[in-house]
Amino acid sequence: MLHMIAALSVIFLFLTFGCVYFLKLDRMEEGREKDLFTLHLVQRRLRRILAASGVSYEIEGAENIPENEAVMFVGNHRSFFDIVIGYTLVKGPTGFISKQEVGKVPPLKRWMEELHCLFMDRDNIRQNLKVILEAIKLVKGGVSIWIYPEGKRSTGSDVKELLPFKEGSFKIAEKSGCRIVPIAMYPTRRILEEHFPRIIPTHVLVKVGEPILLSELPEEKRRRIGEYTREKIIGYLREMEARYGTR
Repeated sequence: MLHMIAALSVIFLFLTFGCVYFLKLDRMEEGREKDLFTLHLVQRRLRRILAASGVSYEIEGAENIPENEAVMFVGNHRSFFDIVIGYTLVKGPTGFISKQEVGKVPPLKRWMEELHCLFMDRDNIRQNLKVILEAIKLVKGGVSIWIYPEGKRSTGSDVKELLPFKEGSFKIAEKSGCRIVPIAMYPTRRILEEHFPRIIPTHVLVKVGEPILLSELPEEKRRRIGEYTREKIIGYLREMEARYGTR
């Protein structure tokens, strides 16, 4: 419970008093300098949240995260902490595609907008298409996009049982020509969701796979790129489970 209180305190202070940074952001010109300033500021706060929660992680394949190239990150999704950890990994401006409900918290929404996050209404196909088109535009403009193509957090007891990936979200990579970077995290659900509201100090394993370029794949794999990427991530999870056991 102490870890929960500490984490909530850090989040509250950031969302409340961190708003003073909006004055500085409003005076900055739009562009990469502002994007990097915002990213690094948020990363520092997220690392404090992880420290307050007793969460640590080790990463394999960090060299596969580009610094000066916009890509589409694709991850498995089992916990709120997937996003917290994910944002501390990236090296350049990156927006997450999030569910629409998250955007109803004003201070949080503002920070996410500054980071180029997009909000998707899962029940509105037309709005989903607009979000995909906006994501394509962002990638072409140099901002990476991080998606969870399962569409929601998976809750099964087996971390390798990923929900089917929504193929439509991979239009971002297809239309922008960017590379896909598959990322697996294990076992983030143990931090909070398995015993909410308690936070359990957890060591998380992160595997960043080699980037995938659609043009280099056979046509059959390009047509089913969602399933192809899903199998890659499942393979990483199997490797981690075999090496470290069930956690």
